[in-house]
Amino acid sequence: MALIVDWIERRKTNEHVLRVSIHSPYKREVIFEKLVTFMPGDNFLSTQKTVGHAGEVAWELDIDPGRDWIKPDIFPAGLLKMTDSLIVSAPLARFTGWIRHGSQQISLNNVPGLLSQYWGRQLSLEWWWVSAHQFEQADTVVECAVFRSSLWGTPAQLPAGYFYLHQPDRREFVIAPYGLARAEGSPQEFQLEINRIGKEKITLIGRGREYGDFGDRIVNTITGDLEIREGNRVIARANGTAGLERRPPINT
Repeated sequence: MALIVDWIERRKTNEHVLRVSIHSPYKREVIFEKLVTFMPGDNFLSTQKTVGHAGEVAWELDIDPGRDWIKPDIFPAGLLKMTDSLIVSAPLARFTGWIRHGSQQISLNNVPGLLSQYWGRQLSLEWWWVSAHQFEQADTVVECAVFRSSLWGTPAQLPAGYFYLHQPDRREFVIAPYGLARAEGSPQEFQLEINRIGKEKITLIGRGREYGDFGDRIVNTITGDLEIREGNRVIARANGTAGLERRPPINT
């Protein structure tokens, strides 16, 4: 079973939306529900706990956000509010509790996952995003994105990306501005490249299936495959346990 829950607040239009994406033996579905207020008592998230329900999905999970927080911000972009949005992630979060989908219910005990928040004037123009916590190589966690943002909401654009990797013997966080990050392919098979000055290139190869429609041109799967290469070496591989997401530009 895999679950993504988004609480979406659109302040300009006073909209409060709960979006739930789930894959389980019961079925694969994406659910949208309009909320009366942002995060009411029976549908909320904090850095320590989340409780909620939508359609046939319900959950109650205690959260340990972990010791690592990342903020992919290229100075002075965040300070000057240059880009469309900012993000903060806790990629080493752990979850304990239960998730129910229809007649299927599972218990979680200190299971790895991701906790994040993004905000800004609008969604970025386009992005590729990957996140995975269950690899053939134990205790490996990755989060990576290649995206394109407008500058101060104008037609001028800024391409960028970031790469986070945690393994038992290493921790790496790279922000790749301008020409140091690139992406190509389709949601079914794509490749992200992060060039590191003075180091070997990082390549992430994603293969997706069972995508769900998140609205706003966003498609997401939570049962993708992911391979991470450093130079020509495969350093991690996930089979059917990766989150893959694509928001294409408006003209494609």
